[in-house]
Amino acid sequence: MSRVITDKEYEVHYYEADYRKQALMTSLIDYFNDVATFQSEELGIGIDYMKENNMAWILYKWDINVTKYPMYGEKIIVRTEPCAAKKFYAYRKFYILNLEKEVIATASSVWLLIDIKERKPMRVTPHLMEVYGLTDDNNEILKVDNIIKLSEEESSIGFKVRYSDIDTNGHVNNEKYAAWLIESIPLDIVLNYTLINMKITYKKETKYGENIKVLTASKNIEDKIIFSHKILKESGEEITLGETTWKKNA
Repeated sequence: MSRVITDKEYEVHYYEADYRKQALMTSLIDYFNDVATFQSEELGIGIDYMKENNMAWILYKWDINVTKYPMYGEKIIVRTEPCAAKKFYAYRKFYILNLEKEVIATASSVWLLIDIKERKPMRVTPHLMEVYGLTDDNNEILKVDNIIKLSEEESSIGFKVRYSDIDTNGHVNNEKYAAWLIESIPLDIVLNYTLINMKITYKKETKYGENIKVLTASKNIEDKIIFSHKILKESGEEITLGETTWKKNA
């Protein structure tokens, strides 16, 4: 048995691009989330199946690398491949290809399966393993590095969780956390640098109506700036760690 690989074609819409007409990082994350859901729906283990069985996938980690952003109007292929499952965790790869079949972005991700009623992790079931084509022989555990915690903050910005931030599981969509991290970056960096890597570790959830804040610090390495991020609840509870790497535009 081989692992199931699914491709889906997208066209970069105007509202998914920035002032340079490049797709936003958050748009790429939306494509990743969509193609993973599309694959599960095609295999009969999608949203309704998960709810009927009191299960939900919660994203634990992202590691996204971008070589070249697709442009407004460009058609791309987004590919996903479940790679492994171990205990409560599942590992999944993503690729973005242009129509010449060149890989222009990749992502590794780690997901946690939870029991919705009990609100606790549950083991990945043999049925899910089988449907995704995962066996003991083809289990590829992806290494996604831990993010070093922020020691000192240089800036802080606050947000209120909106209704539009909530996904089909009733949680804040994982793409929204990425948007909050990017919003904490100084404008001159956004205008003169390109985001080439984003790492996120999701630790706890936040809910509709809550106030959160993003703490940020930076360090320069050659032509790059690396920002460390921490998202906190109003109580000071840590909910997300992030790291973004920005490369100076030529």
